[in-house]
Amino acid sequence: MKDEKKDSTLGAIPPGKRDARLGSKPAPKVHQKPARPKIEPLQLPKGALIAFRKSGGLKFSSRETAIYPDGRVSYGGSDLPKQASTPQKLGEAQIAELRRMLDQNDFFRLRLAGGQQPPDSYAYEIVAQIDAKSNYVEVFDGKIPESLMPLIQRLTKLLL
Repeated sequence: MKDEKKDSTLGAIPPGKRDARLGSKPAPKVHQKPARPKIEPLQLPKGALIAFRKSGGLKFSSRETAIYPDGRVSYGGSDLPKQASTPQKLGEAQIAELRRMLDQNDFFRLRLAGGQQPPDSYAYEIVAQIDAKSNYVEVFDGKIPESLMPLIQRLTKLLL
């Protein structure tokens, strides 16, 4: 009889069904980005002058604000703190500045809506109405007209 030595390093593979995985670690999970929630187009609340929404980013979030002619500012969105903050009120000069910004960049003549949002970028939606003039504009990071940048920067500062 032959003297058989058992290999203590590798051990023995018992007869039967074989496992093709290396080691005993489970197969790695494939990381899938969560689907972005479907967001309805921004609506101008009754009596509001401007509604603004910023949504998107690496970890999707959405924040919005509405500004009224009397200076009241209301907030909404998916990533607001649980506790409501102190309501903000804009002065007459700030409301006049926003109106002037809308007129200076021909906001009511712009036709910018829709399109495909680049991954991990932000979308900016603005709805405004002054007297009989109203318009809805949607733009994305990297594709914002230069004339619209000051208005978007100003409105972004108003977000919580």
